[in-house]
Amino acid sequence: MTYQAFKNNNSKEYLGFCEQKGFIYSLQLDVGRYCVVALQNGCITTLITYSIRSYTVCR
Repeated sequence: MTYQAFKNNNSKEYLGFCEQKGFIYSLQLDVGRYCVVALQNGCITTLITYSIRSYTVCR
């Protein structure tokens, strides 16, 4: 992910600060797709990418 893509993403949520990695954010990439990234000195590092699946509970 580029810094410009990060900056333009409207779904980012600040999670906190890490002394080693910098500012930590959660971002929605697409429907059901998310990632956790670190921002330090204008560089973006993807830490985790994950998907959410919806399911139906049958009773």
